Amino acid sequence: MIRMILVEDQQILLDSLYDSLSMTPNLDIVAKTTDAGEILSLCEFYKPDLVLMDICNAEGHMGISETVRLKEKMPEIKVILMTAMPDMSFVHDAKQAGADSFVYKNVSKDDLIKSIESTMQNYNTFPAEQQAPAAGLDLTEREEEILRLVCQGQSRKEISESLFLSENTVRNNINKILAKTGFDSIAQLAIFAVSKGFIVPDQTVNDLN
Repeated sequence: MIRMILVEDQQILLDSLYDSLSMTPNLDIVAKTTDAGEILSLCEFYKPDLVLMDICNAEGHMGISETVRLKEKMPEIKVILMTAMPDMSFVHDAKQAGADSFVYKNVSKDDLIKSIESTMQNYNTFPAEQQAPAAGLDLTEREEEILRLVCQGQSRKEISESLFLSENTVRNNINKILAKTGFDSIAQLAIFAVSKGFIVPDQTVNDLN
């Protein structure tokens, strides 16, 4: 029997996930919460085998930071992070945080259960990053990084300072990004990337033209 805790900030989705997984014979949902900030105390009390946790919470990307905290305190507990947002960085960030597996919320119930079971068998399951929904933009890691900062409202000068690049290098990368994507301006691309969920910015986009 796999003892699990569920973390999903939308109550209706949390209840639906609980009802669905509770019907699986080898899964025991010992607790559920809408607040990722409670996960450490819940794990200390219930001692689960696995936590299935949403990345995006009301306080931002709390699933990532709470995974780091949980793995520092109780590394033996498996963590599967999930999201509905096709952000370019989530798979990478989940790995860096120490998550054992990662799923998108459009996964079927059967595939989710398989991921849970394989994770408990010490198999890490992550979507291939090149197959993630944002892969259609076909950008390099550096270009994605620059586009993300654009979406957070940083100017070219601020981006150059953040990434320790010259403004000319940032400008050249932006020109490459525009050439690849066919957009006339980086601001237009930023709006598109945010509206399609490719990037989840922390701040409002500024017009950089």
